[in-house]
Amino acid sequence: MNIDDIAAKIRQKFINGEAKLPVLPDAVIKVRQMIDDDRKGSKDIAQVISESPAFSAAVLRIANSARFNPSGHEICNLPMAIQRIGSRRVLQLMMGIASRLYMQVKQPQLQAAIRKNFNHSLAVAVAAQHLAQMIPQVTPEDAFITGLLHKIGVPTVICAMPDELIAHPEPRRIEILQCLHREMGARLFHYWNLPDIFTQVILHQGIESDDRPREKLIDFVDAGSFITQHLGHDPLLDSVPEDCDPLQFRAIKRLGISDSHIASIEIELDDTLSEMQQAFNGA
Repeated sequence: MNIDDIAAKIRQKFINGEAKLPVLPDAVIKVRQMIDDDRKGSKDIAQVISESPAFSAAVLRIANSARFNPSGHEICNLPMAIQRIGSRRVLQLMMGIASRLYMQVKQPQLQAAIRKNFNHSLAVAVAAQHLAQMIPQVTPEDAFITGLLHKIGVPTVICAMPDELIAHPEPRRIEILQCLHREMGARLFHYWNLPDIFTQVILHQGIESDDRPREKLIDFVDAGSFITQHLGHDPLLDSVPEDCDPLQFRAIKRLGISDSHIASIEIELDDTLSEMQQAFNGA
């Protein structure tokens, strides 16, 4: 059976309901409802998050990271952490945390694939945010969150169909994920009722085509992904040729990224990526 046939079989199982998309945790649903309620504030959101030790610990770790707390003044309580990050950013971070907490499998090979995919996505998030600070065409926070979630289709497929995937050797599993991750990531974000921009990034990142939206966030994610690979952070999917000149990469050219920008990102990754991995992977 070729890759397209295998992908079609898996796709049909999603359509038939045999494979389930992961549901948002109750805490995330409640926080999303509160954000849309003008009567609710950071204390109310903090109360919901505090009911989940995993979420509350992760939010505090992330709020105290250099990424979100450059002043270094320790944040000790959740309301202060939420005010620091922003309630909508907290919600988006909770979705990233949820992908660590709730998208798990038993098979070590698939666990390793999920971990590699997440760690590279985190590197892309750090790079995209730093780019947005240097080239202010999108907000740095949006660049970070979009980079973090742009490959969420990978754990979505793995966790829904672990037995089907583990039956294939690793190179074939990678081909299957490559074929399905954009579609299933977009399906998941539609199911979670997330803003359309996230779906656009998932569907079009890594693809240069006539119907690619003129949305800067896609370029920031693509540029962040290419640069992190160029600096030695290997992805699970969408690898680029090693001999490709970064300054000739289309998203990088469109954003006007220079050698000095890339050198600055290399320093940023060295300085903060390990801390961010600890913050998220501790979830």
